[in-house]
Amino acid sequence: MGLLSVLSVGTRALFASQLAMDVAGQNISNADVEGYSRKRLNLAPDYRYDGAFGQIGMGVEVVNIERMRSSFIDLQIQRQNREVGYFEELDFAMESVENILTEPGETGILSFIDQFFDSWQNLSSNPSDLSAREMVKTTAEILTDVFHNVANELDDLRQTRSEEIEDRVNKVNAIAADIFNLNREIGAVEIGNQNANDSRDKRDRLLKELSKLIDIDVIENDSGQVTVTTSGNILVSPAFQQDLEITARLYALSDGTERTEVAIRFADSKNPYDPKGGQIKGLIDCRDSVIPQYQREIDRLALALAEKVNELHERGYTLNGFSGVAFFDEGITGARDIALSAAVRSDVRNIAAAAAGESYPATQNLFAAGTHDFGGPALQLYRDPAAATPVPGQNIVRGSVLVATPSVTLTEDVDYHIDYVNGTIQMLHAGYDAEDLTVDFEYRTGGFGGPGDNANALAIAQLRSELTMNPDILGEPTVTYAQFYSSMVGVLGLSRNQASSNLETRQFLVEQYESHQDSIAGVSLDEEMANIVKYQHTYQAAARVISVTDEMLDVLMNM
Repeated sequence: MGLLSVLSVGTRALFASQLAMDVAGQNISNADVEGYSRKRLNLAPDYRYDGAFGQIGMGVEVVNIERMRSSFIDLQIQRQNREVGYFEELDFAMESVENILTEPGETGILSFIDQFFDSWQNLSSNPSDLSAREMVKTTAEILTDVFHNVANELDDLRQTRSEEIEDRVNKVNAIAADIFNLNREIGAVEIGNQNANDSRDKRDRLLKELSKLIDIDVIENDSGQVTVTTSGNILVSPAFQQDLEITARLYALSDGTERTEVAIRFADSKNPYDPKGGQIKGLIDCRDSVIPQYQREIDRLALALAEKVNELHERGYTLNGFSGVAFFDEGITGARDIALSAAVRSDVRNIAAAAAGESYPATQNLFAAGTHDFGGPALQLYRDPAAATPVPGQNIVRGSVLVATPSVTLTEDVDYHIDYVNGTIQMLHAGYDAEDLTVDFEYRTGGFGGPGDNANALAIAQLRSELTMNPDILGEPTVTYAQFYSSMVGVLGLSRNQASSNLETRQFLVEQYESHQDSIAGVSLDEEMANIVKYQHTYQAAARVISVTDEMLDVLMNM
């Protein structure tokens, strides 16, 4: 080996030491950067074959700069991340439902149901007292307001889930575009057998973020580029990137208002997208399953309460001596639109606190009533139209009226309208044979016991402790209102605990995997400082070799 070869060896050593210090400095400066992987300079001895001596060393060769990271652990983190994202949304939605219901507490539905029945109990002590009747009306209005608020807040929560879905889809598209660009960058660098270390770090960080949003599978080719699929569809490949897009449809609520519901599909293929995990899957399940489940239960409670109270209230007598008056509006569909009837809202005297009368059947031919005027004034119905002095059929049992001809059965509020309190029928249009048109109905006897009668108020107050909901196989109710609602809240609490437990388990697994990854890819400042000292001495020694060789060359040249 000549002096020029020794000079080359020293130069290579000098360059390798300088590059090694650059790598150590890069590691130190990025020690706190999330997703950064420690870099390592791989060196190998360089040599050539000599006929006299065999292999002769020619210094050091820089092989590459290697990224220290486990791709297997990254895959495990991605798989657990989609579960973390899913249960995060599930846990948040259930927590939000708990906050809306505010149970147990003084502002929850159950508390106001108790106040409602307390007011009926108070009315039973003094049924002629108008202030006690006002209290019944007031507590009922407060209860309906609470139902409205809960229903609206649950619906708003469901609507925000749809809005969040759209936001997450936009994030998925942005991340997918960045991954596609990094694919191209990595492919361009590694086609020359080099490592695109920093680009790979960025891509791994994006894949981790994407895996929390949706379920993904990642396959890497020989060029270092990845293909990302979700639910069996390609999202990103080395050749193209496919966006997700939002489709929207309007759906009507029971109160007539409209809301927007979003769905997802692939922009290129137009195939519907149904994620199997991640935050978007959690948002869809919360919107379509979790929240509607509790909306249905609240609606069931509101409907059951209104129907049972109405059933007893319509049998009882008002202070004016009439029955057949509904307490709650009979057209309600659930908690969103539960309301007092117009009669009760207008006059608390129409609250039926007195005992119910007995019901009896009656049949009447409208022609026999002595009029053919259909579409004119309301016609009076009579208990016995053939009697010498017909008695008006007041206090008709609601829902008992059947108007028909030998061939056609008419429909209430389409063909006719019934005033159940005053016992009249209003034909809404002409076109029927009056001689064949009959009315079957039931009426209540005049059993009004006077202003002091409290039997019906007491019966309604006792609904609090009666079995009214969840019929068994024989159709017999099995739980009270309080038991039904408490059971629903209990199931919500258990479901929330299960979601929280699953979330904590997945988060713990991710933390363990990340800790293991950090032991491989993380930067140790002590190790890097030791490397800097080592490479500093190597650099100084290489410089000394070059200096001595230069002196030797100078001596040789001056001989």
